[in-house]
Amino acid sequence: MAGEPHDIIEARSPRGPRRWIGVAVLAALVLVPVVSLLAGREPDSVPRPPPSVPARAEAVAEDAPNVLYPRPRHRGGREILNVVFPDGSAAEVGYPAELGLAGLGVRPAMTGRLDGEAGTYRQLTVPQGGPAGVAMGRPMIRKLAGQVTLWHPMSPVEGEVLLFAFDPWFVALRDLKDGMPFEQRMLWARNLRGRVTRDGYLVLDAQAPVRLARPGETFRGEQVGPQLWFGGARETLLVLAPVPGCDVAAIELSVIEQRRRFSAETCQDGVYVAASGERGHVERAVAEIVVRRTA
Repeated sequence: MAGEPHDIIEARSPRGPRRWIGVAVLAALVLVPVVSLLAGREPDSVPRPPPSVPARAEAVAEDAPNVLYPRPRHRGGREILNVVFPDGSAAEVGYPAELGLAGLGVRPAMTGRLDGEAGTYRQLTVPQGGPAGVAMGRPMIRKLAGQVTLWHPMSPVEGEVLLFAFDPWFVALRDLKDGMPFEQRMLWARNLRGRVTRDGYLVLDAQAPVRLARPGETFRGEQVGPQLWFGGARETLLVLAPVPGCDVAAIELSVIEQRRRFSAETCQDGVYVAASGERGHVERAVAEIVVRRTA
């Protein structure tokens, strides 16, 4: 239960794959989307796509860090971070300085869907390298609206990628292989908004019919609400997610479980804390990190 510094700590050995809604995970943390698209077209709601204008092959995609290295405060051998989740809620995170959480870098993750269309759940992540990480040497397909562009699939089993620019962040929506029609992509492109806090965190918002998942929201048993991801790839991955009534026994998070590495989890003050990686580092991180909700 939330409220105590270390209410519940549960360690898990690597487990087999689990079904989930399909997410596109950062850099080397790639998960294959598995949600079927349930939505249909709405012929009269938005205009049909104009003929695609091929991007010039010589155009080079921008390479951007697409990660925040927050500046911690120091107090008695510990570091303290004031973090902001992508829904705008906030928390204070304290940990032993040796864990170096700030140095791992942090990226936001969030999920959304179109109103009334459960099959349009899509995860929004920030790909390492920004546009260059999405392009992988290939040209952009087209511009969609404002600062939103369309790119080729990042793997043979996925669909095309919508890339949103919220300076300095780039947010990717990796569609399913037979995913959203043009009309639904345009709804995402026109209605997803982002702003950057004074400390550099990205906060997302949306206008109808796009709806972003709330803290603690689940889809097919998976947590789809706002999250912060520290580290990843070959490093320890630590995830923070606000979850009202947090209960580790009831929470599934594929970004942790599908790494097939040692993991541990706990709940603190309504925030789910999970880590995956080298056992000793993970156990210490989960045991000694202290999270306090501030907004």
